[in-house]
Amino acid sequence: MAPALSSGPWSAAALAEALDGRLVGPDPGPLTGLCAPAEAGPQQLSFLANPRYRRQLEGSAAGLVLVRPGTDRKSGSTLEVADPYAAFARALALFHPPAPVQPGLDPRAFIGAGAQVVGCRVEAFAWIGPEAVLGPGCWVEAGAVVGAGARLGADCRLMANSVVAEGCVLGDRVWLNPGAVIGSEGFGFAPTARGHLKIPQTGTVVIEDDVEVGANACVDRPAMGQTRVGRGSKLDNLVQVGHAAEIGPDSLLVAFSGVAGSSRLGRGVVLAARAAVLGHVRLGDGVQVGVGSAVAADQPAGARVTGVPAIDHDRWLRATDALSRLPETQAELRALRRQLAALEARVATLLPAAPEIDPPPEPAPRSPDEP
Repeated sequence: MAPALSSGPWSAAALAEALDGRLVGPDPGPLTGLCAPAEAGPQQLSFLANPRYRRQLEGSAAGLVLVRPGTDRKSGSTLEVADPYAAFARALALFHPPAPVQPGLDPRAFIGAGAQVVGCRVEAFAWIGPEAVLGPGCWVEAGAVVGAGARLGADCRLMANSVVAEGCVLGDRVWLNPGAVIGSEGFGFAPTARGHLKIPQTGTVVIEDDVEVGANACVDRPAMGQTRVGRGSKLDNLVQVGHAAEIGPDSLLVAFSGVAGSSRLGRGVVLAARAAVLGHVRLGDGVQVGVGSAVAADQPAGARVTGVPAIDHDRWLRATDALSRLPETQAELRALRRQLAALEARVATLLPAAPEIDPPPEPAPRSPDEP
């Protein structure tokens, strides 16, 4: 799980086979690593994922470039793949394969009574609580804490000073960056006349397989039940997941985003930087929330929302455009009002004065004897 020294060189034919690609152009010879298009040399692999950066490709000296099928290059060879960005990620793993975890318990680490740490690497000053269970291949770095009774699946990595609190559960291949906290106290207080009464947070946190949690991110435990982060989800640095919230599988929560207590996010939800989901809100599968937005109401599957409070993204774009032109719009409105007042005054001078009409005579009173 630790990055090893560069592995290579790789031939274009071997890369084509490993990345399910097709070589177009002459064989560039052995490739020793990856680099950005503008900086790559003849013995390096590069990629073009976004057509907007095509100009970089035209001037690149890279020996081989990952591109979509049909992308022309004025000079040099290309490797056509279905998704250049995904192929770039796979290629990085080929050139920098993870080193296997070397099991071993540093004598300066604390291992509590009844803890199971077979086949794991535990560094100095790490703390493993009583009855904790770590699956094979786990790597607990210096200063990391695994609370009493916590359970970790296979091949988890807890980087320096990360925490898995008492009784929390991690699936396989979960990665906690430095300072990440799983199972911090949920923010639960009952207001009373004598102050805020703490509500004991007795629940737990479940992190499913292949989840990554960024530096200093927190996933809170609830008063009852569990907070859950679904399989394959990725939480960026400084993300907050509140007590009893549920994050669906394959979701992306970008830096400084937050999900308040008891909210539910479906599969593949994306929260851009500083986006917030208020408490007890439901987001359907594939919902995307724009930068700095606050979602205060439930959203259907596939919705794209932005703003405070968040509204349909396209509507928000139109509203933002209208707001940017508000001074000009106000000036036009004032001019139109002046023109209308002038027209009304002119029309008033052109119309003849209305003749005075005598009111109709009042009817004569009836005799009481009349039928």
